Amino acid sequence: MKLISKKNFISIVCIFFTLITCGKLLLEKMYNFTDRYYTDNIFTILAFSVLITLVLSVHYYLQKYPFLLVFIGQYVVTVGIVFLAIWIHGRISVNAPTAYMDMFRSITIPFFGGAIAYYICFFYQIRKANKMISELKEEMWT
Repeated sequence: MKLISKKNFISIVCIFFTLITCGKLLLEKMYNFTDRYYTDNIFTILAFSVLITLVLSVHYYLQKYPFLLVFIGQYVVTVGIVFLAIWIHGRISVNAPTAYMDMFRSITIPFFGGAIAYYICFFYQIRKANKMISELKEEMWT
């Protein structure tokens, strides 16, 4: 069962982006923090949203593997891509000393939030489909 497809990819990215941005803005408001890199961070959040949605959408093709292995693999791939981007950025300009740790935190929270939402929807759809199949089987035998 494919939850993320070509037709709904952009809308899911927009939902992720909106939720992550709202979370960022709420945290900033709670701590009275003014972000001087606001524009850069918004585009980074957009990139994370696209990346996380893309990585989660691959789940459809990996259904024959154990769920936990796929989930851990998706997380490792996501963090690996982010760390590669930080490494490349470090070759072009100077990174903060805490860049890897900051980005690790910045990607972990949205990834787990998105993955939890995705997999709850996924397993709900599977459960719903199984229930429909059971009802059809019962109707056939009665």
